[in-house]
Amino acid sequence: MENENLINELKAKHGKIYTVTVPLDEDDSNKVAVIYLKKPDKATRSMVTKFATNSAFDKAVEAALKNLYVGGDSLELILKNDDALVACEEVIAEMLTVQKATLKKN
Repeated sequence: MENENLINELKAKHGKIYTVTVPLDEDDSNKVAVIYLKKPDKATRSMVTKFATNSAFDKAVEAALKNLYVGGDSLELILKNDDALVACEEVIAEMLTVQKATLKKN
């Protein structure tokens, strides 16, 4: 119930909230960090895209996490763990994916 209250508080403050569970130790599935991220804004998307297009996707993921993090376990648990940071790549890519508009010629 405590997490639910925290999520509701974060939603009230930031809007849409994503819960991300990140493995911290490949040998112990119980060692995880749970963080909460807000929906990416235009500035964050632009910054992450800039890093990603310069083949610095690790910096893009780190920058996105720092900008989107709104609570949960310490973000440092992930930022100081290379495997955990890599594990977040797919989540960040998914969060930054936007719906595509359609064009219909009339």
